Amino acid sequence: MNNFDDYQPPNRASSRRRRQESIFVVLFGTFVSFMCAGIIGLALYLGGYNPFVLSSSLTATALAQRNASCQVVINKAIQSSDRYCGQTGSNNVCYGNTTIQAELAPGVTQRFSERGDIIAVDDLRRLSAAPLNPENDEWGIAVFKVIANLPRSLPGETVTMVVFGNTTLDKESGGLESFYFYSELGQIACESVPSDGLMLTSPGGSGLRINVNGTELTLKGDANLKAVKNGEMEVSLLDGSAKVVSNGQEQFFGAGQKVSVGLGGENGVQSITGPSAPEPLTQDEINTACAVTGQYCSQSQITPVSEAEARQQIQAEITFTPTVITQTPTTRPSPTLFPTNTSFVLPSWTPRWTLTPTQTRTPLPSATRTRTPIPTRTRTPTATLTRTRTLTPTITLTPTVTFTPTDTATPTATPTCGLISASAVTTLSTRDLSIDITNNNIAPITIDSFHAVWVKIAPSQKLSKLFLAGTEIWNIADNIPPSDIPAEGNWNNANRTIPGSGAVGNLIVQFQDPLEPGNYQLQITFDNGCLITGSYIVL
Repeated sequence: MNNFDDYQPPNRASSRRRRQESIFVVLFGTFVSFMCAGIIGLALYLGGYNPFVLSSSLTATALAQRNASCQVVINKAIQSSDRYCGQTGSNNVCYGNTTIQAELAPGVTQRFSERGDIIAVDDLRRLSAAPLNPENDEWGIAVFKVIANLPRSLPGETVTMVVFGNTTLDKESGGLESFYFYSELGQIACESVPSDGLMLTSPGGSGLRINVNGTELTLKGDANLKAVKNGEMEVSLLDGSAKVVSNGQEQFFGAGQKVSVGLGGENGVQSITGPSAPEPLTQDEINTACAVTGQYCSQSQITPVSEAEARQQIQAEITFTPTVITQTPTTRPSPTLFPTNTSFVLPSWTPRWTLTPTQTRTPLPSATRTRTPIPTRTRTPTATLTRTRTLTPTITLTPTVTFTPTDTATPTATPTCGLISASAVTTLSTRDLSIDITNNNIAPITIDSFHAVWVKIAPSQKLSKLFLAGTEIWNIADNIPPSDIPAEGNWNNANRTIPGSGAVGNLIVQFQDPLEPGNYQLQITFDNGCLITGSYIVL
C-alpha cells in the first residue's frame, strides 16, 4: 500500500532558478562580446581605419599619414614617367609607370609591358591603367605624344596626353583622332588625386582638335578630362581656351572653367546631351592638376579666360589662314643650292626656326666628304666635273653635295646639308637609342641608308628594328655588328621621308636585349647624299 503522506511535490523554484542562471550567463557572454568588439573597433578607429565611412571621416592623424604616403607614390611615379618617357617621339605612346594593361593591334609583336616601352599609337587598341595604391607603390601612367593639328601649330609640335589612375582608353584603329575613355568609380585613396582620367598639355601657340567619347573638343591650352560610364564627362580647362561640340550644340569656355557632357548609349560613354554652361573649377580639379603636372596648384596660378575671350581665341584659331611667302633665291655660282620659284607656308608670327640660315664656308677637314661623280652615260665627259664643297656641320652633321654630270654638264641641285641637323643620341629605354632629325630645307629628304656600330656581348643580342616618327621602317634583325641597311635586309614599304620647313623626324634604333656597355655610333645617309652621325656611350 502506498504511503501518500511521504510524497513530496517537485521543487519548481529550484528549476526556475537554474533557467534564470542560464539566461544570465548567455546575456553576460553577449555583453562581453559586444564590449570586446567595441574596444577593438575603437582601437581601429583611433588608428585611422573605419570600414563604414569614407576617408573623409578618418582622424586628422590618419589622413595626414595617408596623404604623406600618397605623395611619395605620386612623386616617384611622375619622376619615373618623366625619366622613361621624356624623349618619346610623335605619334607614340610610352609605358610610364606600373601598372598598364594593353591590348595591341593584330600582328604587333613589339613589347609594351615594362616602364620605358614605346610603341606607335597606331599599334594600340586598348589601354587600362591601375589606380593609385600607396600600399604597393602602384599608379598606372601612360604618356602619349600627338601631333598638334590646329592651323597655328608649328611643324613637328606635339601635344602630350597622360592617362593616369583607374582609367581605360579604347580606340578601334588608327591614331588618337577619335577614342573613348572612362574611369572606374571607387573609394578615393588619396586627397591629392581625387579623380582619375586624362591630362592634355600643349605648347604655347599650338593646339589640338580630337573626338573624345563622341564629343568634338578643340583645345588651345591645358586641360584635365574625366569620365564615368552612364554619368558625365567633364573637361576642366587650366590654361588657354577650348570649345566642346556635343549633340549638335557648342560651348566655348576658358581657363578656370569646366564644361560637362552627359554620357550613355550602348557602351555607356557616348555623349548623349549638349554641353553644360561653364562652371568654376573646384578644389578637386585643382588638386588633380597639381599632382599630375606640378602646376596649377591654386586658383592664383590659373589665368582666367572668359567665355567671350575663349570664343574669340578659338574662332581666330580655326579661321586662321597661313601667309604664303615666296622665297627669292640668292644669286650664287653654279650649282644652285636652292630651287627657284619655290613657295612655302608659314604662320604670320616669327617661327622658332630660321627660314634662310647663313652658310659658313670655313672648311673643316674632319667634316669633309669628297665624292667623284659617276657619269650617267658611258661616254667620257670632256671636262672634269668633280667638285668638293665643305659646309659647317650642325652637331655631328657631315655635309655632302653630290653632282651627276648630264648632257649639258650642269650639276644637279640638291638641298643644303647645313639645313639638316640632328639632336644628341639618347636612350628611350634600356633597349632603344633615339635621335631627332630636323629638316629645315624646303624640299623633303628620305633616308637612303643606315649604318650602326654597336656592342654585342650576349649571343642573343641583335639590332631588331628601326622606327621613323613612330612608324616601323625596318625589322629584318641583324645579329652581327656593324649593321648596314639595306645591305642587312631591305627597308619596309613604310614612308622614310622627313618633310621640309622645319619638320622633325624621330629615329628609334631598337635592340633585342638591353644595351650592353660600350660605344654606339649611328650614321644616316639621305637620298640627296647628305649625312648625319651620332654616338652614345653605355657605361
